[in-house]
Amino acid sequence: MIKNLLRDLSLALPATSVVLNGWKRFLSQLLGRFIEFYSEKSGKEKLIFVLALLQLFFSLGSWINYSINLGVESGQDLISKLGSFFGIEPSRSGIEEVNVRTASNIFFIIPCFLTFFFGGFWRSEWVGKTIVVLQGFSGILLVLGLLLPDVFFVSFIRDQDYYYNFNFYAFCSFWALTTISSLTLWNSKL
Repeated sequence: MIKNLLRDLSLALPATSVVLNGWKRFLSQLLGRFIEFYSEKSGKEKLIFVLALLQLFFSLGSWINYSINLGVESGQDLISKLGSFFGIEPSRSGIEEVNVRTASNIFFIIPCFLTFFFGGFWRSEWVGKTIVVLQGFSGILLVLGLLLPDVFFVSFIRDQDYYYNFNFYAFCSFWALTTISSLTLWNSKL
């Protein structure tokens, strides 16, 4: 058994450099094609591409934090509060922070992905209108989620039991920027 393992390793080790060189070449060609693709875009298209990508990125994260009191007394200093706001609080205290996604998370991810896809890779007369409609759908869900959080976001009984973290506010910011940028596309061909 050990003899077979050594034989297999003696065959695999020289092939490692070939595989790594192949991946290096593939990734460099992919990056070159992306840079060429990105350089052909206008300033408005580049802005939509970047904003939609950031919006998609923040739609994938958890937006809601809640605390579980483990019964151990600890002080809540400024560093602990900042750490829990950004979702990086170490478990050194008696309170455990839990990050959760919203209940309707998929309804934010799909429009964000479609906005990124159409805005970044498609050129047609209908793209501007489609992006505005997708952003409008996400905006309606955001407003409904803020007005009725127990239906769209979380199912906690009290509002004091949870709070929105950095990902939520970043998503809202990039949603607003993408929406404002996409309103200029309504009558233009992207």
